[in-house]
Amino acid sequence: MRLAKSNTPEEGNRFLKEIFIPTFNEKFAVIPAKDGDVHRPLLQAEKDTLLHTFSIHETRRINLDFTIQFKNNWYQLTEMQPTTVRPLMIALMETWLDRSVHIVLKNHELAYIILPEKPKKQRIKQPIILTTHTLNYKPPPDHPWRKFIIKK
Repeated sequence: MRLAKSNTPEEGNRFLKEIFIPTFNEKFAVIPAKDGDVHRPLLQAEKDTLLHTFSIHETRRINLDFTIQFKNNWYQLTEMQPTTVRPLMIALMETWLDRSVHIVLKNHELAYIILPEKPKKQRIKQPIILTTHTLNYKPPPDHPWRKFIIKK
């Protein structure tokens, strides 16, 4: 625009309409192979992931007490989770368009509660992992592990 000696917005708009856009279109325009709309409809799986796709993604490390600090809030992961969660794993924090926060780990959305303040340090023994089942599982008497016999 400086080479065309356009110094005002009106001269710049005239330059764009009369010189630049016709020259640009002449050089780069391509005739479409088909007329009309060639977009395909979204599949159901694509529709289901739209909220994840159009969200703001940030990563956070899971603390030893299964808390995550994110945007001045503390998130406590609940004991039952859809996947195995260990401390120091990296979780994906998604902020959706409605400003709700979702925690994703291994393509599973984790359950959490928001804590009112920073959690206090505790001396009690905390769980080592969070999983889909309770950790105090005891196999039944007819379990295959109990039928294992050591030969002398």
